[in-house]
Amino acid sequence: MIELEIPVEQIPYIRTIEGRKFKGGKWQFPDSSLDKLIQLGLVSSDTEPIEKVVTQYDLSSFLRDYQKDICNKALNADSYGIFADTGTGKTLMGLEVTRFYNKSIVLCPLSVIETAWIDDCRKFYPKRKIINVWGNSKAERLKHLNTKADVYVMNYDSFKILRNEIRKAKFDCIVVDESSVMKNMKSQITSMLLDIANIIPHRFVLSGCPTPNHNSEIFPQMKFVNPEVFGNNYYGFLAKYFHQDMSNPHYWFQTDEDKDRYYQRLDEQSVFLKKEDCLDLPEQVFEIRKFDMSKIQRRYYDDIENDIYEHINQWSKFEFTAKLMKLREVVSGFVINKDKTITTFDNNKEKLLQEVISELGNQPIIVWCQFTHEINSLAEKFGGVALTSKTKNRDDIIRQFKDNKIKLLFTHPKLIGKGLTFTNCTYNIYYSMSFSYEQFKQSKDRIHRIGQGNKCTYIILQANNSVEEKIYSCVQRKGNAVDELYLEMGLKRTA
Repeated sequence: MIELEIPVEQIPYIRTIEGRKFKGGKWQFPDSSLDKLIQLGLVSSDTEPIEKVVTQYDLSSFLRDYQKDICNKALNADSYGIFADTGTGKTLMGLEVTRFYNKSIVLCPLSVIETAWIDDCRKFYPKRKIINVWGNSKAERLKHLNTKADVYVMNYDSFKILRNEIRKAKFDCIVVDESSVMKNMKSQITSMLLDIANIIPHRFVLSGCPTPNHNSEIFPQMKFVNPEVFGNNYYGFLAKYFHQDMSNPHYWFQTDEDKDRYYQRLDEQSVFLKKEDCLDLPEQVFEIRKFDMSKIQRRYYDDIENDIYEHINQWSKFEFTAKLMKLREVVSGFVINKDKTITTFDNNKEKLLQEVISELGNQPIIVWCQFTHEINSLAEKFGGVALTSKTKNRDDIIRQFKDNKIKLLFTHPKLIGKGLTFTNCTYNIYYSMSFSYEQFKQSKDRIHRIGQGNKCTYIILQANNSVEEKIYSCVQRKGNAVDELYLEMGLKRTA
């Protein structure tokens, strides 16, 4: 921190310095602004920043050294962003931070309340009382919120329902897990969280992938942590850390210089941590298993594809995406018709899945799918367990899989792709894949994390000459499959 008395006539010169604040009759500036202050002639070239007093907190002995370092920085900063790869122990770091506050609230996906936050708290912090603020009605949730505890865990929907009561509950700490939920400045959850930021003094955000689509998505998350980091104006932030593409004004890109300034500013109140920098994790192996569609499948597929080429320039992006979903259904061996009936095909993908499962033997396996029909029908055919949004005993299934009582689990990345640890499992099979890089990364990191001692193998089932090849290619390089296919197929139609 740099602390100065600035004459009134010179105040206009400092308005471009982000992170400045006026306190106790003096202006305070972040250390990163020293060069700018020297350039403006406000300090001499030999000025040294005032070294901030760093408290060494008495942290739990079971934490790894890098976790202790991050928790100590977070607690000294009062509010902080912990952007650590999945598998590095974000939940444990979040729980450790809450230990130093009287009353904390944790927001996270519903799927990880019990099997990540509650289970870890009971295992590592048995003396702390933690409450699951979930219920089938507002009255039930409010009852949990009014129960005396140290930590209250709820999903984002519960937060929306109880936000007025939370404002009055005098929490002194809030942890937002999977904070990329706030990546859109215009979303309802972002607006509600920013609204409560002034009420709860200590705010922490956790995410392994805070900017799944674009670096600008960090702005609302850091505004929640501390608006002094990037300021309050989103467009001012864009103008300072990005360049606008004049041929496409809606697109903002970063030069290397932009990125240097961007990360230098972030470094003052957040940390980015990669698994490879802190963990000695086993190898990851990716295998693509190819198959040919049956004749009837291929005919259905080609008919839909030709329809796309014929009409793509007349369709909206939404209509195009719906057609892509139909192509993906066909590749997986079925089509859901307009009347809700289902047409099924002789399907080589299922036969290939059978081969792979037989090869792996009696091993715990997660089979990732994109469609509820897939999940249910495959679980029934292969003697596994289906976990969908309609599954009522979801937490029991997750615990049984962790304990190796269930060996074959069929599910979607949205349901258990965040916050959960399955180090008992070393095999993931992708029966069908999402368009989302974030979902792919989160799903594969369920098994490649702290505690995993064996090689992790990911097997991708992929139809020859199909949309699946393009989707996987895009996901690998963090591209947008829908946009690329829309452009590619539109250009082919024009040609």
